Amino acid sequence: MFELDEFQNLIRLVDDAETIHEKGQRFEELSAYLFEHLDGVEVIERDVHMASEEIDLVLWNAQTEEVLRPWEAVILVECKNWSEAVGAAVLDNFVNKVRRRALKIGIFIAANGVTGNFVKGDANDRGAVGILRSALQDGLRIIVITMDDIRAVNSLDDIRDMVKKKYCGIFVHKFL
Repeated sequence: MFELDEFQNLIRLVDDAETIHEKGQRFEELSAYLFEHLDGVEVIERDVHMASEEIDLVLWNAQTEEVLRPWEAVILVECKNWSEAVGAAVLDNFVNKVRRRALKIGIFIAANGVTGNFVKGDANDRGAVGILRSALQDGLRIIVITMDDIRAVNSLDDIRDMVKKKYCGIFVHKFL
């Protein structure tokens, strides 16, 4: 059951984290909490380490939650609690993790968003938003969630609305 007090405490723990390890770990815990209370969603794996890469969260989507019915059964989540926006190379790495697993949907949670300015129509943009645009052309749908988005959550309905808006937004190039 989603508990607002517990959720807000997790946000405080993220804000109070001091070491890089602590910041990453707490951000992943907050990110997991964001999704694991949706109907039919379960965090199956955390911090999966493979020979050449890591996956922060692997979600199982039983597709019983209305907003996630069009989504695949397996959803990869990347968490970046950085003090600045995440650049194209890091986002491209995540897009390729999704692609290598023959998945079509991923969630990129970046505390301070991603670089780029495509929303304003800069077709020459080489920032991370340009990577999202290119991924969409290849059939990959990656939503980006920021800490501001997370702070606006007060209920499960807020999570549902956020996911719906982020998902629909990628089709009209509103990635952020």
